[in-house]
Amino acid sequence: MKPKIFFIIASIFLVLAISFFIFNIHNLTRTGFAIDSSENITEEMAMQAISESEQVIQEMQENNFSVNYMKDSLIEAKKTLEQAKVKWKGVTYADVLLYTNDIQNRKTTAFFLFDKINIEESKLIGASNETKAIFEQAKTAFSEERYSDTEKLLEDFNVAVEKEKSEASILAGIKRGAKNFFQRYWIYIIIFLIVISVAGYFTYKRFEKKLLINKIRKMKTEGKVLNDLMKKTQTERFKENKISEQVYDIRMKKYEERTQEIKQELPVLEERLKEFKNKKSLNKKISSIKNERKHKEK
Repeated sequence: MKPKIFFIIASIFLVLAISFFIFNIHNLTRTGFAIDSSENITEEMAMQAISESEQVIQEMQENNFSVNYMKDSLIEAKKTLEQAKVKWKGVTYADVLLYTNDIQNRKTTAFFLFDKINIEESKLIGASNETKAIFEQAKTAFSEERYSDTEKLLEDFNVAVEKEKSEASILAGIKRGAKNFFQRYWIYIIIFLIVISVAGYFTYKRFEKKLLINKIRKMKTEGKVLNDLMKKTQTERFKENKISEQVYDIRMKKYEERTQEIKQELPVLEERLKEFKNKKSLNKKISSIKNERKHKEK
């Protein structure tokens, strides 16, 4: 029995030891090797990375991507390779990979953004001019290899699109609500509009009559003032000799023209006021007759 228990315990410890070993081996390959691997980059590996970068640039050009930045990085990679060969200022072949890896990463980013732009373009239907302008800015930034700006502008474009969709949804909800409200209460709405129209008409007529009375009063006052001014001007010219004949003629012409305008307009306004009063008097008579009839019927 004891050997059996010992065997079980030993098996457990063995499994734990193997598991610990596998876990640490995984960590070593994930961290330690990555740290030491930079020291193991050879000239052949650096040249291979440059060759792959050249293929990336060719592929990008064939797909009509702008590659100015990549070409600059490739030039720097080749320059760094030459410096590493002579060990100039401690430059190593691993430094070449800084540029080639950047080229590889930009390729991934470029194709990702290209696909994203094509997808987002379908959202332009119904978008406002301002939102469309943001999308155009994103396309411009992409063509100029400003990938960070492109991503930011596409995010702004999405936010703007979602905002417009939300506003459109709210507006559509309001329209539906208004339509349902009108369909449900249309008879009351029509009655309300009729009442408002009738009340507005009589209010306007009363206001119009008041304006008419004020205008007639002002014209009559102005006529009296003009008459006094003409008398005063005649006195200053012929009795007191304070003004010249030219000044006299100018003043009198101005006063007479305005007096003539008042004489033409005033009768028209008074006639309109008379119509208001006659209509009011007629309405009173009609109302009185109706009241008399009702009294007789009782």
